[in-house]
Amino acid sequence: MVYENRLLILIISRLQRIYRLYMSKFNIARGIGVFLCFTIILTALAFQFQKEKPVPELSISSENMVEISEDLDLDSYGFNRFNVEVNEGKVRRNESLYLILRDLDVSPQKIYQINQASKGVFQSNRLKPGQKYLTYTGEEGTERLILHTNALDYIVFDWKDDIAIITGKKEVTTKRAETAGVITSSLYETLMDNEVSTLLGLRMSEIFAWQIDFFRLYPGDNFKVIYEERYVDGEFLGIGDIIAAEFTVKDQTYDAFYFENETTAGFYDSQGNGVQKALLKAPFKFSQRISSSFNRNRFHPILKRRIPHQGVDYAAPIGTPVLSVGDGQVTEAQYRGANGNIVKIEHNGTYTTAYLHLNGFAKGIKAGTRVRQGEVIGYVGKTGRVTGVHLHYMIYKNGQPVNPLTIDLPPSKALQGDDLQRFKGKVQRLEKELSDISMEGEETVASLLSID
Repeated sequence: MVYENRLLILIISRLQRIYRLYMSKFNIARGIGVFLCFTIILTALAFQFQKEKPVPELSISSENMVEISEDLDLDSYGFNRFNVEVNEGKVRRNESLYLILRDLDVSPQKIYQINQASKGVFQSNRLKPGQKYLTYTGEEGTERLILHTNALDYIVFDWKDDIAIITGKKEVTTKRAETAGVITSSLYETLMDNEVSTLLGLRMSEIFAWQIDFFRLYPGDNFKVIYEERYVDGEFLGIGDIIAAEFTVKDQTYDAFYFENETTAGFYDSQGNGVQKALLKAPFKFSQRISSSFNRNRFHPILKRRIPHQGVDYAAPIGTPVLSVGDGQVTEAQYRGANGNIVKIEHNGTYTTAYLHLNGFAKGIKAGTRVRQGEVIGYVGKTGRVTGVHLHYMIYKNGQPVNPLTIDLPPSKALQGDDLQRFKGKVQRLEKELSDISMEGEETVASLLSID
């Protein structure tokens, strides 16, 4: 640094000597021009020396380090909890948004503004007891309320600065799970014994509804299933998708594997055939007792003579929803004498179903209406010539009544080509996983079956 300063002084003195010499020989005007040139040169030199000054090395030690204060603590909703008190509450009976905000010392004027801003997003009269909410309170009082409409969906009421009403959804995480069991009494009791949500049983019954009558399971029937469990903030939310399952009924095993591509999504057996059939096995979502089976020589309890019973009677409670067992078009929905209220549905050129003695029809059900598989079409009743509450369910194949409990239903479209090859590669792995699942309860059932 000292050397650089001396060099700069030497250059300046030499330039001054040249300038005086020049001034003695030329006029003043030219001298001013030369002076400006010298000034520019001197400035450039000074800047260059300054630019080339070496940067001093910095040494970092515990003495010259300054700790950065933590002032950011984002929660799962994306809000900063630093210096903010967060409390959780639940909506009480007959409590409104106005009462909640008032108890938080929010002014009536601010509450009015919040209600006005939330129009079209939130209806204040829709609060239900037990709904969860969180409040955020800072140095100047409560500034935000998050109200959950269910476990996933929530609404943010924010009035810290400007009033903002925002809807949001919690992130759902999934975890792969598996279970197996042997039926001793019912599928749902077996799942409860395994400490698994009974919703899994409903999912399996929906998948295998075209092959298995879940209302007629017997001790020794068994199942294995790989599925997903859904979680929110680490808490169990419910059963997710079923990945693979197999169910053995009367020594016959049915399997189902989920497969999805750009054009299709559904369950297929290990050979790539669609598990979904044209019709459901029964027109109910939950198990109902069969009070009278298909019988071509049944003695009629009212007419006191033998008349063919060309359907199945389900002794379900009055008002139980009745489902369409397949996609189709309603051809009849009316009161018809001894049949009572009847709905008849044509599914295709081969199959037609009929539902008799209904208490009433579902909204919109009339002749010409298109219905989807699983759609509610009516409710169990006792209209017409009956001795009690029940549903009489019939299937016609090519115009002739057939036994709904024994009919072999047609399969849906099978996988082909590249899809089939990819599917079989997936199935090979999943079959190995299913075989590795231990079957609980086999010894118990074996002992039950051995009792004379």
